[in-house]
This record gives sequence, C-alpha cells and structure tokens, in this order.
Amino acid sequence: MYSLDASVWVNACDQREPGYAISRQLITLLRERAIAVILPTLALPELAGSVSRTRTQAFGAAYVRSVVAQQNIEFVSFSAALARQAMPLAAAQRLRGADAVYAALARRRATTLVSRDAEHLTRLTAIVVVQTPEQVLESLTEPA
Repeated sequence: MYSLDASVWVNACDQREPGYAISRQLITLLRERAIAVILPTLALPELAGSVSRTRTQAFGAAYVRSVVAQQNIEFVSFSAALARQAMPLAAAQRLRGADAVYAALARRRATTLVSRDAEHLTRLTAIVVVQTPEQVLESLTEPA
C-alpha cells in the first residue's frame, strides 16, 4: 500500500519535468495492478492548484477528475484528528502543512510514502518509509 505525495502526481502530468516518465509509469502500474493508494482529500485542491498554475484551469480540473476516477485510490478525509497528527510532525520536522499531512497519513495507515519532495526524502526516514517513484517502480518490477 502506498501514499503518493502531490509531487509525484504533478510530476506525472508534465512532460517537461525530470522524472515525468517514471512517475507516470508508476501511477499506471499501480492502477493496472489495482495496488492500493491512500490519499488525503487535501490532495484534490492541491493538485488542482498546482496543475492549473502550469497548465490551464480546465486541464487541472480534468486531471483531478482522472485521479478521483482511479479505482485503486482511497481518499481519507482531512479531519481534525489527521490535522492533530500532522501538527507535531510539521513542527518537529520543519515541514510545510500539506507535506506533514501526507506524512501523518502514511504513518497512520502504515503505507510507504512515495515522494519527489526533498524534505520528505530527507526528514522523514526515521518516521515513515519514504521512497522515490524510481525506488518503488524498481521494487514492483524486479524479476521473480
């Protein structure tokens, strides 16, 4: 089971970004194999805003709808309880609020947090399992 940070989703929809092909390949593989992905509902406006800033509003909205339509994704409400779990992580690890929410959700659900965010990859290794899309893709495609 995985939690995918917004950095992976945004990367997967912009061919100009380094790592685009890997992020896109990973998301496709997770969907095709029906591997569970957990996302906070906070991801929806975060993705809409991020994608719309580099593309169009219509593209951003369509991209978010395509994420919501994926059958392997479970959305977890950004509740007061999740906020309370994210707060000490944000403070202790000096994370932005949304980054702390993804970390708290990964910790709560014991998932691997997949991220391209340097802060996740360097500050959270003692708290949750954090991997890049390249690492996850390699583990999922290793020969038997």
